[in-house]
Amino acid sequence: MKLLPRPRFFYVSPWLLAAAAGLLVVIVVTFAMSNIRREKQLMTEAMIEKAATLIRVVNSGARAAYLLDVRRGVWNLDPWNEYVQRMINHVAEDPVVLFLTVVDDRGKVIAHNNEKDIGKTLNISLLSQLELDHGGVSNLVYRFTGGKKSGRYFEAARIFEPYRPALQGVFRRSWKRPQGGIAFLGGLSSGPVFRFRPQGGPDLHRKYYMLVGLDMSGYDRSLKRLELQALILSLAMLLVGVGGWLSLAAVQGYRVSQKTLGDIKAFTGILIAKLPVGIIATDREGRVTTWNRAAGEMTGITWKQASGRLPQNVLPPEFAVFFSGAELTGSGEGLPEGLEKEITVAVAGRKEFFLCYIMAVRDNESKYMGQVLLLSNLTELKGLEKKMRENERLAAVGRMAAGVAHEVRNPLSSIKGLALLLKGKFADGSRESETAGLLIQEVERMNRTVSELLSFTRPAPLDVRRTDLGELLAEVMRLVSSDAQSTDIELRLQVADNLLPVAADRDRLNQVFINILLNALQSMEKGGTLWMTAENSPNEATVIVTVRDTGCGIAEENLSQVFYPYFTTKPGGTGIGLAISQKIISDHGGTIRIDSIEGQGTTVIVELPRYDETGGEDAG
Repeated sequence: MKLLPRPRFFYVSPWLLAAAAGLLVVIVVTFAMSNIRREKQLMTEAMIEKAATLIRVVNSGARAAYLLDVRRGVWNLDPWNEYVQRMINHVAEDPVVLFLTVVDDRGKVIAHNNEKDIGKTLNISLLSQLELDHGGVSNLVYRFTGGKKSGRYFEAARIFEPYRPALQGVFRRSWKRPQGGIAFLGGLSSGPVFRFRPQGGPDLHRKYYMLVGLDMSGYDRSLKRLELQALILSLAMLLVGVGGWLSLAAVQGYRVSQKTLGDIKAFTGILIAKLPVGIIATDREGRVTTWNRAAGEMTGITWKQASGRLPQNVLPPEFAVFFSGAELTGSGEGLPEGLEKEITVAVAGRKEFFLCYIMAVRDNESKYMGQVLLLSNLTELKGLEKKMRENERLAAVGRMAAGVAHEVRNPLSSIKGLALLLKGKFADGSRESETAGLLIQEVERMNRTVSELLSFTRPAPLDVRRTDLGELLAEVMRLVSSDAQSTDIELRLQVADNLLPVAADRDRLNQVFINILLNALQSMEKGGTLWMTAENSPNEATVIVTVRDTGCGIAEENLSQVFYPYFTTKPGGTGIGLAISQKIISDHGGTIRIDSIEGQGTTVIVELPRYDETGGEDAG
């Protein structure tokens, strides 16, 4: 019989095995203790950070509440400790917070989450340690106290200042000179809105401290779990040996891979959320799994409304058609690998243009995983392209008009001279003299038209000054009031009380608004109401003037041509008024647009930059 060779392991000295096992135990225990110490340090840092955060929250929240009352114009402000007490009551709802209190340098409780303790005097040795450290407001001292039976807790203290000196600098640029202890916030209100110190409350010249007590039961439970894990790991490593080392390496590799995967997910999540391109993804069953913020803004549908549903049940038909059939096949067969198409969709009553790109997603084994639809909103780009084409067309018309005007003006001068000469050769009152006079009048009318055309094409210098738009609009309303009364039209002017001044040429703006109002009056042959409003834009960078009438309106096909020279829908109109008005507003750095529904009325919106005290028009 042939004996099988015994493994060489059995010939290893038992002392060597014992040494190896002992070394393994030492290594494992060392690692375990190191892990426990590290976890203790991390947990301690977490407790310190939580305590510091709670103190900052109370301090910042109380200050924010105080400033909010100031900005609201509250005159009888509560003492500072009332604001602190309210913040403490709110923060102390956290079950981890055992106590949260503010005491003075004598240990007297100023604020406490247990309001019954307010006014009591506490003997807190931690405060003496804070004094010995000679720390500033940002310094924090802590300790662990309590026992196993009563339960340990974490106690931290920091110097608390009710109001920092930097507070007075918050409105430094806007305050007027204090009068009698009261500061005025210039430009925001006509009355007092801020008082340096509220009446009553604890003495602000004393030292105050904030103490936080945090429950450590969760900390101790985590620590016990760590110790138990260390013991189990040590026994497992001793029994398993090399297998344990391999397992540890595998676990470490798993952690690294999980962290890497988490980092990748976080990065891709942020990337998808912040991309200006709408992203809609589905799974194998065709249900929505990804829906970023841009997609929600473009479609007007939130992630909650779309999550887990079929695109056909959520998206407008123009978008849903890209996913058609995906949920039926399940395998992705026959689906396009990449398809790009430009579509038009009505979103919230507006016509929006989108560039859509749909593609099927497959894994490394070419198995179908779902579909991804990329959306790009082209509406603004289309608008810019249209505006650029219109500007190019207007520029061409302007150049042509300027050339024609110059060519026409010279013969007109000769014609007028000959007409004057002919009129002088005939007796006054004769038919020939009247004909010559009519010829002179028509030549002068043509000359005025040529002058208007040249004023439209030539850059005219502006006398820009600080202009009160409310006063100007009121004056314009007075000028057209007689025309309105004769046609039974009611005029209404509404100007915001805080309307900002604009940088403008007063005479040119007067010309623009008179032209707009006269057009509105002429469109209301049977009477009606004409509204004119002026207000600041939400960011107060511009002033918006809106003129709205109840006239006949403008046909949709004519809206794109209203600013073209010599385009008019009125029998006696010249068609140059709105073109000149648009040029004047454009020279001021503003915009003018017209919205109209035929048979219901027209709205003209003029937006002008505000006046900047430092340099004319607002640079922002």
